[in-house]
Amino acid sequence: MKERSIESYLGWIKQLAVHYPDKHTPSLKSSQVLDFLLHLKVDRKLKGSTINQALNALRNFYCEHLGFKWRIWGKIKINRDSKLPEVLTREEVGRLLGTFRDGRYRAFFTLVYQGGFRLNEALSIRPKDIDGQRLIIRIVNGKGGKSREVPISPELLDRLRKFWKFHQNPHWLFPGVGRGWKGSGATIKQAMHRSKHHMTDSSTWSAMKMAVVECGLHKTHHHVSTHTLRHSYATHMLEAGVTVRQVADYLGHTTLKPTMVYLHLTAVSEDQARAALRTLAGS
Repeated sequence: MKERSIESYLGWIKQLAVHYPDKHTPSLKSSQVLDFLLHLKVDRKLKGSTINQALNALRNFYCEHLGFKWRIWGKIKINRDSKLPEVLTREEVGRLLGTFRDGRYRAFFTLVYQGGFRLNEALSIRPKDIDGQRLIIRIVNGKGGKSREVPISPELLDRLRKFWKFHQNPHWLFPGVGRGWKGSGATIKQAMHRSKHHMTDSSTWSAMKMAVVECGLHKTHHHVSTHTLRHSYATHMLEAGVTVRQVADYLGHTTLKPTMVYLHLTAVSEDQARAALRTLAGS
């Protein structure tokens, strides 16, 4: 299990403990766990996908870890949210990306959009994962432990090369700098070069939140996040004529169903897919 998954699971167990402050969490009854899940839906009004995360975490804790043979898990069915994902227009993507003053975040979110990457996938990219000859970025151990190759445009490759040449960190394409780098006397270039860790997800969340407000997208969209750029990538690629099968492969979807949420389209060649990537580079 990935570190992020473990953190998420532990977080739900802690929330369950807070919900029953006078109870010993491992000694709770199945009915009490069900009441907690109902509380998430009715009182907190969480999305179905979020409640499913809680369900999986608690099932793992009580069934796999504690060995309880509860039969309730097979009877619980929480419908996923049918709401369509938030998508930006190409003009809005260009406006958002142009808002980032810090070159690190501008390069990072440009990559997220033009490659359709998940947040943690983009953060985890290493210099060796980029194949400049084939114009490919390899995602190693992505969601579900799966790896894949994602095509990029020559323009994006050139931008990433220039960005990496600035810091030349041997470990990460997007190295972090740490909280104390300013007091160390080092320049940001030196701090990035020495870093043993990639940028944190919290720092990217903060940068995105500020940029969304600054460019005014919060006034026209309910929620804009890093994942919105992934949704926008998928939609814009389909609009450009790239097949559902190709886009599903690029996104790392194991079936076509989640990709079909975005658009219906007609088949095109790989060359047309490359041409579509070039249009994204113009954003």
